[in-house]
Amino acid sequence: MPNKIAPADPRSANPDLRALDLLAGSEGAFALSILNSSPDCIKLIELDGRVSFMNSNGVVAMEIDDASTIEDRLWTSMWPEEQRSMVESMILAARRGEITTFEAYRPTFTGTPRWWHVTSAPVRGLSGQIERIVSISRDITATVTARLRLQEEVAEKDAALARQKILLGEIDHRVKNSFAAVIGLLRLQARTHAGSDAGSLLAEAASRIVTLARVHEQLHLDPGAGRLELSEYLSSLAKDLCGALNCHLDIEVELSGQVQSSPSQAAAIGQILAELMGNAVKHGGPDRQTRIVVRLSERRGKLVLSVEDDGPGLPDGFDPARSRGLGMQICRIYSTEMGGDLNFRASALGGAAVDVSLVIEPPAPGTPASMGTDPAPRD
Repeated sequence: MPNKIAPADPRSANPDLRALDLLAGSEGAFALSILNSSPDCIKLIELDGRVSFMNSNGVVAMEIDDASTIEDRLWTSMWPEEQRSMVESMILAARRGEITTFEAYRPTFTGTPRWWHVTSAPVRGLSGQIERIVSISRDITATVTARLRLQEEVAEKDAALARQKILLGEIDHRVKNSFAAVIGLLRLQARTHAGSDAGSLLAEAASRIVTLARVHEQLHLDPGAGRLELSEYLSSLAKDLCGALNCHLDIEVELSGQVQSSPSQAAAIGQILAELMGNAVKHGGPDRQTRIVVRLSERRGKLVLSVEDDGPGLPDGFDPARSRGLGMQICRIYSTEMGGDLNFRASALGGAAVDVSLVIEPPAPGTPASMGTDPAPRD
């Protein structure tokens, strides 16, 4: 006769049933020890909303002198008036078998400010019917206080930034007015001394300040920007300058990614571009429209700004080191300050070309890199 295999005890496969066996006769004491060991405020609430139990740590957390004063008290009555509708909604949800949570302010019974994260859930009996409600309130005062403090700090910084933007706009407006006043005075003096060397120098100074004003205007279109995207900034500036100089402009950007710089470097690079474009138009001749090609590229980890024209080209024996022109001195000083140099060559357009190599300052820690490309040689 074959051996019969005894069926597996279902309790051995179900840890919950196994726990009930182990706790036989002591379930109530075990449950009470769990409730009282929790640091949270745990309450048992009858279906009519009365509090029938609060664990000992909850009594301490709520700073209740006599626990008997809360027995059979409506849970909603223990909350400030503005929170009671939310508590009533939580009770109704638990009666429907739903678990709900909310965060709310409720001081202790002695008036100490407290914020609580409250969770309520139905408690079912052996028949599966909902017999009462359990509510767990966790003290989150420290978290909420830190959050509110952070919100206040952010609001203060936003207000400060708004004030700063207004002030920068006012400064920008005054700088523009100052540029306009100086340009007007120089042009007036140039007309007074027309035909003389002094008149020519005054007119040239006025023209140079005009380019400075245009560099300033493009640079401060967004006064809140921490770093500027150079290809956009220089393209806008070149178009603006070309409109003032009456030239034909082509812009070529040969960058593998965005190149960003600080506003101070952008201003210096913009001044170099303005000087080179003005120089190209000046030497191109007064009776023709000079064609200028502005190119941005990368070479050996440096930004290269190239300005080419279709003018008469470089004169024989041209030595840039011996050039005493103010514009060339400005370009040389700025390029040297940015770890670069100037290179002159013949342009494919038939005129002159100048390549300005520059080292862009790295961004401050925590901001995106200015040149997200491999610095290895590219030529």
